[in-house]
Formats: sequence, C-alpha cells, structure tokens
Amino acid sequence: MLLLHGGLSNKLSWFSQIPWLVAAGRRVVLIDTRGHGDSTHGNPKLSYPIFAEDTLQVLDRLGIQHTDIIGWSDGGIIALLLGLDAPQRVGRIVAISANFQPSGLIPETDSNQDKPDNTSLKKITDRLRGWWSGAGEKHAVLESELKELWRTSPLLDHSDLQAITAPTLVITGENDIIELSHSSELAEMLVHGKLEIVPGAGHAAPVTHARQINQLIASFLGIEPPQ
Repeated sequence: MLLLHGGLSNKLSWFSQIPWLVAAGRRVVLIDTRGHGDSTHGNPKLSYPIFAEDTLQVLDRLGIQHTDIIGWSDGGIIALLLGLDAPQRVGRIVAISANFQPSGLIPETDSNQDKPDNTSLKKITDRLRGWWSGAGEKHAVLESELKELWRTSPLLDHSDLQAITAPTLVITGENDIIELSHSSELAEMLVHGKLEIVPGAGHAAPVTHARQINQLIASFLGIEPPQ
C-alpha cells in the first residue's frame, strides 16, 4: 500500500490511516515528495511527472512491482499519472481531493485582507507551516514553487483519464477546494471510476474526517476496516 501525501505536507500526515492499514496486514510505504519532509529538492523544477518518476524509482529500489495507491491532493494527481503511464505497476487507486486540470480548483481567497498585521502570529504560523511540510526555513520557497505548479498543472484531458484502467475511488469533501462538478467529471471519465463525497469535509478530510475516509478506503480495497 503506497501512500502519497499532498503538497506542503509530508508522509506523516497519514497518521490516521497508517495504524489500521498495518493492522489489516498491509505493507505500508510512505514517501516524502521532493522538497518535503526528509526528501531534498534537487535541481529540477518541481512537476508532477518528476514526482511520479521519483515514486517509481522508490518502488524499484524496494523491489515492489505492483501496489495499491492512496493519494491525497497532489498525491492523488501523482497516483493518476502512475495509473496512466505505468499501469502495470498499479493495482487500485484511491484519489482524495485530486484535480486533473487547474480549472478544477476553487479560486483562493485572501482571508487576511482585512486583518491587522501581527508579526508574532505570522512567525508562529510560518513555523507551523514549515513543520507540517517538513521544509522548515525553506517552506516559503517551496510554497511559492508549488503554487505556480497548481496554477498551471496538471493537464490531463478526457482521453488521458479514459486510458487509466485501474479501479479508482475518487473521494472529495463536500466543502473541498476542488469543485464538486470537477470531481464528478473525473470519476465519470475514468473507465472504472467511483465517486464518494464526504459530508461536511474540506480538503483535509483524511485528518478531520478520518473515520469516514478510512471506512471508504477499506470498503473499496476489500480490507479489514478500522475498529
């Protein structure tokens, strides 16, 4: 079971999924994408194809030829790319809060526009964000690069999605930053796609609505559900 985290996060963001997946008898593989957690950035500009190629290299190094994948946000996009470009390596896919075009993202609003500047609060917030991504003091640079990536990628069209044959569960939150219509379109275009909407959930559903997410994953993958 390969778990791929979202952008500006790290592999430990799966803390609500790791214990029960291991208890269910699955071998769990966790990866920090470039620039996140314990992974260095390297020289190339970050892109989803690079993330996907990195993932295949990790699987090769571990001798894993075939795996189910659970991807969250950017991780879900990487999972879809692997399903497209390396179908022989992929079993089932769970894509949580993933988009296949930049247009699927709901435009970001500036919630701090009318708030007074608070330097101390900003420093604390920046440190927390750096801790969550694992990038530390390099978080701001990573965030800038990823936001540019999100504005321009991914660029999968309907023919790409229809070429993905792996059974795929598309999960989105009712209040996600991904348009519900976009998630529905994603599931419809996939040959073996299924859509599940988690009521009341946003983009952080694997953390905030872990019980519902875990039950959906367990049912889809046919494994022992969490107790």
